[in-house]
Amino acid sequence: MQKNLVALPGHVTITTTEPDMLTFDNSPLVKRAKMPCGHVISQESMTDYCLSILGQRKHVFPCPNLGCKTEWPFFVVAHVANLTPQQRQEFETLIQDNETSKDPRNQRCPTCRTWCRRHDLNENCVECSVCTAKQGGRRFLYCCDCLREWKASIAGGRTCGNGGCGGTDSRRLDILASCPEKEILRRLAPVVRGCPKCGTLLEYKDACTQMCCTGCQHYFCFYCLKGANTKAELKCKPYDATCTIAPRQTTLSSTSP
Repeated sequence: MQKNLVALPGHVTITTTEPDMLTFDNSPLVKRAKMPCGHVISQESMTDYCLSILGQRKHVFPCPNLGCKTEWPFFVVAHVANLTPQQRQEFETLIQDNETSKDPRNQRCPTCRTWCRRHDLNENCVECSVCTAKQGGRRFLYCCDCLREWKASIAGGRTCGNGGCGGTDSRRLDILASCPEKEILRRLAPVVRGCPKCGTLLEYKDACTQMCCTGCQHYFCFYCLKGANTKAELKCKPYDATCTIAPRQTTLSSTSP
């Protein structure tokens, strides 16, 4: 059931004369929202756009108009879209998780998925208090790089005692080594890249090659891996970049998200 689309003072105005930027619908009988950047979208198009973002497990909402670099705040997007309470909760959970994962000291427990925190970035050993309690007080320790249970006799340092770890997440490196290449906007490149800043793996799906890391919000070019603090600071063009395509990555940042 569609909700009544109304203005949001200071953020969204209502128009029936300007067309939807995605469907080009210009029916005078349909209310459309003029977003903070000035581009127009209908409630139906915004809902579809939100579900597309949610399906990719993303949480940021860049204006889909080609060339626009504006990111819409979630409260504005949610005001325009016709989201169910469950869909809205999923977005809010993603946003909360992202804020938590920005701090490289935080990592999810591989067993119960609870957020845990290490106090020293040079230490890979993390204790999950939830799993410790479930085990009757026996400490559950895991490695924040390879995400396997800690096996070393000393509860600390960078080496967890698991084969193939050595202080780095070997599983992520295996994915980078074995992922296929495909034509990405007419250029051949690996379909998976590791964020140059935190090591989070991102798979190219569609749209432009300017990526925003879901782990630390670092922006980088999927071709050459050069990064920036904001999308506007990226030097490589989003759809027709001519930069050198970086080879497959064989190392990742030790500062895991």
